[in-house]
Amino acid sequence: MDRTALKQMLDGGYIEEYAFDMKANTFRMRVDVLDNDGLSSYDVRFEALSHFLFDSESRGIKERLELTEIWVKETPEASDSEEWTVIISMWDMTHVTIRCTSIVVDDHPIR
Repeated sequence: MDRTALKQMLDGGYIEEYAFDMKANTFRMRVDVLDNDGLSSYDVRFEALSHFLFDSESRGIKERLELTEIWVKETPEASDSEEWTVIISMWDMTHVTIRCTSIVVDDHPIR
């Protein structure tokens, strides 16, 4: 799967499930996106994490996690560590920064 598709698919979606697995060293989330064609659901896995940062200015209880934007800050080719750097931004001033060796969407690796 092409890396430009990641942003197009997920922006504006809702993170309905998420899990950080320290033993497997992965972060997984299910993102549901409502568009003109109906509801699409994507399983996104970030594998072989070397960095995971959760930063939030929100102090309230969130009913839903709205993913406003996801962007690839660095690709493996451009990174000294040969890793992806991805930032996930949510509507309430929450950000997740991830560095990992692979990103998989619905069992298809991002290239």
